[in-house]
Amino acid sequence: MKLTITTHEEQAEKDRKYWLRRTPEERLSHVEDLRIEAGKFLYDEYPSRLRRIITVTRRTPR
Repeated sequence: MKLTITTHEEQAEKDRKYWLRRTPEERLSHVEDLRIEAGKFLYDEYPSRLRRIITVTRRTPR
């Protein structure tokens, strides 16, 4: 096992690059997993699915 020491800024940049490489479907799936996990701690009875999507847009290449 290798230990790497980084700053918060470096880790944030690595996280951003990681998620930009994922497909929109993978990202949305992860958001749903996080929502379900958070619901276990935040609500007595939490919604079984996402209620509403406000806007879906295409990401423009940088």
